[in-house]
Amino acid sequence: MRNQYMAKVLVHNKMVSEDQVNAYWGEITDSQDIGQVLVKAGLLQQGVYEKVLAFVKNLEEKNAAAARAPEPAAQPAAQEAPKANRSTTSIPAIKPVGIPTPASPAPVKTEPKDEEPTLQIEGNNIFGEATSSNMDVEKVSGLETTSISSIGIKTDEPEDESAEEGELPSRFALATGEGKAVEAPEVLTTKMNLRKIIAYARKFGTTDIYLFANRQIIMRQSGNLFAVTEDALDTTRLTDLLGEASEGFADAYKVSVGKNFSKTMGLAGVGRARITVTWDDVVPNISIRVIPTESTTLENLYLPAFCGRFADLQSGLVLIAGPASSGRSTTMTTFAETVAANRQCYIQTVERPIERLLQNPNGAIVQKEVGLHVRTGVAGIELAIRDGADVICFDHLTSMDELNLLLQAANAGALVFAVTGGNNIHALLSRLLASVPEVGRPAFACALADQLKGIIVQHLVPVVQNQGLVLACEAMRISSTVANMIRKCDLSQVAAAISSQKDQGVTLDDSLQKCLESGYIEGTEAWKRAYDSRRFAAYRPAGKEA
Repeated sequence: MRNQYMAKVLVHNKMVSEDQVNAYWGEITDSQDIGQVLVKAGLLQQGVYEKVLAFVKNLEEKNAAAARAPEPAAQPAAQEAPKANRSTTSIPAIKPVGIPTPASPAPVKTEPKDEEPTLQIEGNNIFGEATSSNMDVEKVSGLETTSISSIGIKTDEPEDESAEEGELPSRFALATGEGKAVEAPEVLTTKMNLRKIIAYARKFGTTDIYLFANRQIIMRQSGNLFAVTEDALDTTRLTDLLGEASEGFADAYKVSVGKNFSKTMGLAGVGRARITVTWDDVVPNISIRVIPTESTTLENLYLPAFCGRFADLQSGLVLIAGPASSGRSTTMTTFAETVAANRQCYIQTVERPIERLLQNPNGAIVQKEVGLHVRTGVAGIELAIRDGADVICFDHLTSMDELNLLLQAANAGALVFAVTGGNNIHALLSRLLASVPEVGRPAFACALADQLKGIIVQHLVPVVQNQGLVLACEAMRISSTVANMIRKCDLSQVAAAISSQKDQGVTLDDSLQKCLESGYIEGTEAWKRAYDSRRFAAYRPAGKEA
């Protein structure tokens, strides 16, 4: 029962969330309780754990003393139990993850002591056996509250016994945001609900919404920020909007003051969006990325023509890079749906977080979110390999362990699309090779050279007069020449090799030059993004160094 008591105290006092307790419940052993597990995971401070442990031990001692006392006579059914004072309150059943619980456990009747009211616990211990006991609730020095309120640690429906830890639980249904379309207003005010705000953003093609206390509502359109309301948001209104957003969380995540998070949400009638919340003391700062509701095609992405052949590959690794907000995730999911439309295959995605929900008319598709369906990116890739996925889409790479596993998947016959960071191909490959210790670099370089089939580095550049965004990209199919450069860890001639590939490669500078000559972008935009800024030195702003 110690773990159950401790979980109740920690969750109610907002030291950790119910999702975090669920995620680490399976790591409890005879030598470490849930508190120690959370301390080891970095989610709980040692000092707080020690206070909670002392409190729980006190509860256990009182519970044991009550169990040793002679059993009082049964209380008549018609007699009402006295009301608990402020220091006591009813605690519901603790339900560990994955343990089936009795449908309706019968309550155990006890007669409260005259001198001090007690409370009953009806629930399940870790072995699934129904238990019932009395305990007093006292103040815990240093925590936010002095009692334990009704909280529920959710119990999953019984899963197949053969299911491995980390597989997709049945209770995680993804919200699509479908429903009767919300009519977008012509003029936006701070009094309107979040659905109206998002509908307004979609109507005028904005990509991001920023909601901050004592400031106007700000939106990003074509890379530029604009205030879209006359009045500023007050703190109360901001909190109301966050509460409305929480209604769209597929996992019923509960917002905790002071705890930053980033999640996708689906609100009926306005589709899906990604919300990121950071806290300034007790005031939330909210950023919302509007996720496109409709799929696109490779042709509409305006990538170089040879990039479309990446969707025809049967195996290998394709890297999709670029700065933040450059449409990398959109490109990855477009490749996935293009593959699905042209051949029968099983696709698995591992995303941070899931944005657009994908379709596979000729097979099956499973989307997993790190932190929701799988604990880590590594666990998601391992699960995809074990399931025999034909196509794996990973968004986005944060460690070399993830990249090594993706290379293994490609070597085993899967087609892998992975999103990562990087402003050009030379910088990307250099960073990957430099991330591996020198002793293991030759082996990694050989594996990368064998499995890497293509690279796309994309930039979304503002069109003149804020008329939208245009794609400029550096891309290439990996030729034997470039593969040999990677094996030798000598990338000095990569840019020249891309230029020499003609219809199988395009440099970033050539792409920017084409956009500039076509009148889409300003010369200063080309100068800022160029690999060789000397090529666009004539457009360098005054006072800026080359």
